[in-house]
Amino acid sequence: MSLTNESQFMLMFCAQPCENPLEKRSAIQGKPFSGWAMLDSGASSIFINEKIVQDFQRFKKKLDKPRRLKVIDGREINSGRVEHYVTLNLKIFANEADVDAYVVNVGDHDLVLGMAWLKRHNPAIDWDKKSLVFSSRYCSENCLHTSLIVKSGEPDLEIAATTELPSRYSEFSKIFTEEEISPLPPHRPYDCEITLKPDAVPCHGPIYSLGPREDEELCKTVTKQLEAGLIRPSKSPMASPVIFVKKKNGSPRMCIDYRKLNDMTVKNIYPLPRSSDLIEKLRGAKIFSKFDLKCGYNLVRIKEGDEWKTAFRTRYGLFEYLVMPFGLTNAPATFQHFMNDIFRDILDIYVIIYLDDILVFSKNKEDHEQHVREVLS
Repeated sequence: MSLTNESQFMLMFCAQPCENPLEKRSAIQGKPFSGWAMLDSGASSIFINEKIVQDFQRFKKKLDKPRRLKVIDGREINSGRVEHYVTLNLKIFANEADVDAYVVNVGDHDLVLGMAWLKRHNPAIDWDKKSLVFSSRYCSENCLHTSLIVKSGEPDLEIAATTELPSRYSEFSKIFTEEEISPLPPHRPYDCEITLKPDAVPCHGPIYSLGPREDEELCKTVTKQLEAGLIRPSKSPMASPVIFVKKKNGSPRMCIDYRKLNDMTVKNIYPLPRSSDLIEKLRGAKIFSKFDLKCGYNLVRIKEGDEWKTAFRTRYGLFEYLVMPFGLTNAPATFQHFMNDIFRDILDIYVIIYLDDILVFSKNKEDHEQHVREVLS
């Protein structure tokens, strides 16, 4: 949330038009969109810019009778009377609610949240810090099903945060070493399958010009992956180009531009968890441990026979992956499926997982140690 200037309080929002919010699970919904909403205590209701509604005209509903819209001095707005409204599933931070918004020309604003919305949600606004918190009873009971409310004060548990492996888990120390990383995992039911669309035509990308640092990184990465058995020389009729992106420290990172391959790939619709659903599972937890899998995608093999589709071109030759690389359109879904099945017995009980991030959560230290041991075992 930020301000465009000192006189306007602007909030980032996401919304989705729907036909019947009372039957949201079966309701016909439109394409989600996002924009900026202005808080306006001088406005009586909620108003949405008619320019935005042009993208989902079929969700417009006609008012029983047109309504006049007046500005502060009593004059009617130039755009005429208000004749339509839309129902939106509106999300602002963790706050989610269904609202009716009048369709009107509101200038440069996407959405105006007036007194009808402000009174119902009664947000706590810090005008000095330009911050807003949904802490009203109405919001906690109706809109914040997926939020964590963090309050100031002394914690119930005095536990210092650490990035080191605590001594009580020393028997698991090998798990965190390079030696414990298997160079080439076995084939499993979770192998990454790359099914091409019927009309797909193999293509190949260019070899881009590289600077000295990028060329050095390319040679080092290809050599390391060959030695580890993660890639092999290829005779594929198609190949994707190599590109480089900067890491946080400014050094180059080698990536494969799989966009053309992804366009011709049949999508895996295995769902990724919603962050709001994951946060909901943490209610009541007081102690946490987070694990980030190093090179997690490399724990999954490419399905046998599909390796040639991952080929990439370099000045040092043509290579293809035996393990799942970053950049494939189905890699996130494949990896989430893999992780969910591994931890299925304890998933959402004291572990939540999003791709290669594992969070162990507990209500007390004694349970937490047992939970962490279960995960590391």
